[in-house]
Amino acid sequence: MAEAKETRDFNGKMHVMEHAFKADFAFVKAWKGDTAGNLIFKGTSKNFNPCMCGAAKITVAEVEELLPVGSLNPNEIHVPGIFVKRIFQGQSYEKRIEQRTVRIKK
Repeated sequence: MAEAKETRDFNGKMHVMEHAFKADFAFVKAWKGDTAGNLIFKGTSKNFNPCMCGAAKITVAEVEELLPVGSLNPNEIHVPGIFVKRIFQGQSYEKRIEQRTVRIKK
């Protein structure tokens, strides 16, 4: 795996050096956001969306709820507004993954 890649010793352990993620654009969907661009993700969208917001030159965020500045709890913000260039509130969300199951009484 480390063949032809730079390796370095950190505190007695060898590590393979890799390039960081780079992207020109990141299009992400967040659960909540404010008009300053601060974002809160929900569920599995917390896995890669925050990383890509930081890696992209331009981040465009679609949010389910767009709130005024100061409405979000600062301790819950996943991505600060400095990484978001454009934000808008989407409409008519179809939650295809969520399914309602009802047990039939016998």
